[in-house]
Amino acid sequence: MTIQEKTYSRRLVIVTGDKGGVGKSTFARGLLQVYLDEKKEFIAFDADTSNPQIKRFYGDECKIEPLNIFKKGEIDTHFMERLGKYIEPPEKIENNEGGEKVEEFFMPKSLFLLELPPQSSNILKDFFKRMKFLETIKNAYNMRTTMVVVISRTIDSVNQFVDLYNSCGNHVDYVVVKNYFFGEEQDFRRYNNSPALKEIKNDTEKSKYIREISMPELIEHAYDYLDENSLTFAKGIEQNKRIAVKGRVGAWMDEFKESINPVKHLLGW
Repeated sequence: MTIQEKTYSRRLVIVTGDKGGVGKSTFARGLLQVYLDEKKEFIAFDADTSNPQIKRFYGDECKIEPLNIFKKGEIDTHFMERLGKYIEPPEKIENNEGGEKVEEFFMPKSLFLLELPPQSSNILKDFFKRMKFLETIKNAYNMRTTMVVVISRTIDSVNQFVDLYNSCGNHVDYVVVKNYFFGEEQDFRRYNNSPALKEIKNDTEKSKYIREISMPELIEHAYDYLDENSLTFAKGIEQNKRIAVKGRVGAWMDEFKESINPVKHLLGW
């Protein structure tokens, strides 16, 4: 049975790229914007406590929860328990906000986004192993996990993806994102020519769980303007007094949506 033939009622999308600066936060923000544009019901978790970009850019637009995966037991007590409450919520949930208890009421969610911080792969793999996380959520919640791996041209990116695949195997679906900020398709020769990856791709059973897409480059002045003003991509498109930014961001979002369209079933879109 291929991944296209199996339908899961819930999806967890984990965006990672273990080296800092590969563009994982940009991809996560783009995906959040797609979810909002398509009016998807979702919950996001921002585990990058030192540089919580999706919280900074989209905290006023949707529900984003902080998650410190470097704190021992935090994944168990916060992420796992909170995930269960969003999937099968009680009539009300008490949440501490600003030191006061707040009762939250909401409908069950089936789509979850988690952005991981740099240098977190070993913690993630240990958690998957010791908690049997992937098997647990698949069996208990009919939830499939998609690992979105954003890569640059470096051999480190290739090695990290191979290591992740060897750790998770076919328990997850993989979307490898070539960030074209670092060059065009031909510039990703370390990934394309990797013997370890060729071995995986030549195995029919293994390769069907891996999809490859690209992320378009957003010109520097438009990217910097969004960053300096903590603007969502949608708000960038609304900048009528900055026509160059408006046009560049609008075109980028169109390209982004086109690039993820072939794998949208793996991204909950």
